[in-house]
Amino acid sequence: MKKNVRWMIASILFCGLTAGAMMACGDDNDEDKVQDTMDALCHVLVSQDVLKVADVTVHYLDVNGQEATERMTTAEWKKQWTTTTLPARLGVWAQLTPKSGLTEEDYQLKAVATAGFLFRSAKGGEWADGWTNTTDPYAKPENVAAADVPSWCSKSAAVGCTVDAKGVGNLANVDFGGNSPIFFGDAFCEWIMEVFGLNPDNCD
Repeated sequence: MKKNVRWMIASILFCGLTAGAMMACGDDNDEDKVQDTMDALCHVLVSQDVLKVADVTVHYLDVNGQEATERMTTAEWKKQWTTTTLPARLGVWAQLTPKSGLTEEDYQLKAVATAGFLFRSAKGGEWADGWTNTTDPYAKPENVAAADVPSWCSKSAAVGCTVDAKGVGNLANVDFGGNSPIFFGDAFCEWIMEVFGLNPDNCD
């Protein structure tokens, strides 16, 4: 199932960027103009109840590595781009600002932020990818009492990674000013190591 997450996100990325990728390969007769490319994805997915209990502002690092923000009004938000500028840095955080006057006793809450990339080498067609999530995308939403919503919102974490000139990705902390540090438990650490093609034994 863990591998399915990786390929699910990769499919989203490929579908969204197919047209741009084809255009980028237009002049392949001039080898001097052929460059390594990286497709980047920042993605946030929340349960519908999250939009009931909180205002959601997505903070992310854009194609230039600069912080940008967008208001999230639907259950899914994503930003995709292709760049030849490497090394690169990716990061995303869903800032959850709790609303007042909640009318229900309990809410089903879940928020998943993802930062990922697909690297394509101009020579030989080699590629590499990497993905990091704040939580398991397949996990069920948490049952959160109305009184506990502010505390739940305050735990929203950012995720990020760096990609070097050879397409090697590494986890990276991204501070957007207010985001909670992500907690890497053993199971989550092992999943992340697997996603990045590293040895899960390094989590011990």
